[in-house]
Amino acid sequence: MPTYGKLDSFDESEDWTQYVERMEHYFNANEIDEEDQKRDIFLSVCGKNTYKLIRDLLAPAKPGTKSLADLTKLVKDHRDPVPSEIIQRFKFNSRTRHSDESVRTFIAALRSLTEHCNYGDTLNAMLRDRLVVGIKSDRIQRRLLAEPNLTFEKALEIATAMETAEKNAQDIQASGTNGTFQKQINKVSKSYTRNNSGNSKQGDCYRLWRKSLSR
Repeated sequence: MPTYGKLDSFDESEDWTQYVERMEHYFNANEIDEEDQKRDIFLSVCGKNTYKLIRDLLAPAKPGTKSLADLTKLVKDHRDPVPSEIIQRFKFNSRTRHSDESVRTFIAALRSLTEHCNYGDTLNAMLRDRLVVGIKSDRIQRRLLAEPNLTFEKALEIATAMETAEKNAQDIQASGTNGTFQKQINKVSKSYTRNNSGNSKQGDCYRLWRKSLSR
């Protein structure tokens, strides 16, 4: 059976939850279902630093005596303790769009910040409010505030459409019809100059020929 993908050792700069998610996808892609096998694969590829951390946290028990779920939770609790809900909500409600940030990138950042906010069923309403307040564009903000019964989905649709329209308008102004028209004028002008230059030379030759006949 072919092997799909590659399971790397854990990089200390990587998010632990994402590493575990990638590992689960690897197991699913390769149809690895047996729990003991999953655990042994994880322990063999997680890297020496991660393996040592697990041994230290479990001592005197051995890593091979625990389930994969126990081991990954052990590392998560050590590396990523659950952050304060209050602090996470403060970070979310303080986030505004950066000057070089697209609307969709801004929304992706907001969604990431909501992971430990526990907004539940109010999540979309909170995203809508933060989008309107933090958009950092007076034009888009006024348009969103004027929309009755604004939902998050509608706010995102309007904001991205206006952002795209503004970018397209800037592209047209930068290198659109005005620039093209000027190039056409220059082309015609050069062609006219060349033609006139040729006609002038022909006229000079004709006058010299007539002059020679009169001698």
